[in-house]
Amino acid sequence: MYNVVGVGKGVKNLMESFDQYKEYNTFYIDEEILGSFQTMVEYENNFPATAVKKKLKGITKNSEVLYVVEGGEHISGASLRIFEVLKKASVRVLYIIPDRNVLNERERANESLTFRAFQDIARSGGLEQIILIDLEKVETFLGDIPLENYDKVLAHNIVNTFAMLNYFDHIEPVKTTKKELPVAIRISTFGLLSSEDEEFMFYDLDQIKDKEYCYGVTQEEMKKSSLLREVRKKIKSATKDIRCYYSIYSIESEENQKYIKAYTDICQARNEKIDTPVT
Repeated sequence: MYNVVGVGKGVKNLMESFDQYKEYNTFYIDEEILGSFQTMVEYENNFPATAVKKKLKGITKNSEVLYVVEGGEHISGASLRIFEVLKKASVRVLYIIPDRNVLNERERANESLTFRAFQDIARSGGLEQIILIDLEKVETFLGDIPLENYDKVLAHNIVNTFAMLNYFDHIEPVKTTKKELPVAIRISTFGLLSSEDEEFMFYDLDQIKDKEYCYGVTQEEMKKSSLLREVRKKIKSATKDIRCYYSIYSIESEENQKYIKAYTDICQARNEKIDTPVT
């Protein structure tokens, strides 16, 4: 069973989407548990360790955990303390980058701080991986979304993509060229391939070092002799300075599904400078 820990109102729709999968145990943490404060520092300094440990008691040593948080929220200041509670588990972070244009100055400063800090923690080995997701990129891929369903549609597509890739990670592929990633490669994102093999990444990852193309293939398509040739052609057409792999999985579906994962060991940077102090 895979555990998902979500913190803050910004990820509530994501957590509800995870709840639809019986393979996931979800743990939602909000102000009811952490209290209501006006700064990240206050959330860290007033951390209710006993209450959080009680909430997360179902997560045991060496459990797989996905920690879901949206940048900018003051409540994200409790993250380092929650990581301490989860220190014996294998933790990956799904870091949601909001539209920074709608954040106020303090929220933008919060987001810049957590964006960099989480990457540093991952690169140092304190986290298994950080997965960066930019909501604006996901929206661009999906096109026009009805306002009344906006947040739920974004959440559904992010979770559905993660869940399928996570499923692939836990089954044997029919064929793969995947290699074990270098130990420092811990910053990542994922996305989808269109029917024309156009890549839609959920974050513009700079200085990509590794890419994995993941193909979920129907039983009928498995019978095509041209399938492997088509996959290899895609890999060969990729940028030469990026290590590229493919994995093919058998799925029970009416149509093929194509995904992509990208990795780097380089911390991603902001092009803007925010001088507002976080207090």
